[in-house]
Amino acid sequence: MGDVHIFVADIHLRPQAKNEVRRFVSWLSHAAETGDAVYILGDLFDYWYSGMENSFETVIEALKSPVVHLMPGNRDFLLRNARLRGIDISHAEEVTISLSGKKILLAHGHTLTDADAGFKMLHRYGWPVIGCADRILPVSIKDRCARFMVRSSAMVRPSSADIRKDMAKARGVDLVICGHLHRHVQREGLIVLPAFFDTGAWLSWNESGPRLETFR
Repeated sequence: MGDVHIFVADIHLRPQAKNEVRRFVSWLSHAAETGDAVYILGDLFDYWYSGMENSFETVIEALKSPVVHLMPGNRDFLLRNARLRGIDISHAEEVTISLSGKKILLAHGHTLTDADAGFKMLHRYGWPVIGCADRILPVSIKDRCARFMVRSSAMVRPSSADIRKDMAKARGVDLVICGHLHRHVQREGLIVLPAFFDTGAWLSWNESGPRLETFR
């Protein structure tokens, strides 16, 4: 059997949801044992700020596998401030890999959408400010801010957000794999993963090609 690459997105772990945390850690441990590379394509956490490390000790330990690669999403972009040794956290929002002779762009998806003007403004101007504030504000204030941003995210990102059909060509790749939309889309040049948190679904890719699977 050839190499197995695994892709998952939108897990949205919450500190108080212990069963969801245990479920994902169980899945990730198995994926890291059976896969040659595991890519978490953003929004592993429902929200994140510096100081949450103790709330997710088992998750952080599971992420330390050398085959696991973590890309922050729009909910947990502050992971780039985290000092978590032994975890491969991407500081790029889009990464290109080669797989089965194809050039593949990996992303969470927030940098690829259209009909998303409100979020694009927040991403461009707000995120740098939030990143600086994360380094200096007390945890109590950051927690209130994070919960507010989660509640308001639906207003910032419309349900009509989509990724245009020629995105792979625009990025100079054969295929784009991402999440963010919370729905499964598969067409020429694009695979959008459904959200793991409510479907248990992920993408497995071996010598036979990509296949959507479900964790039960």
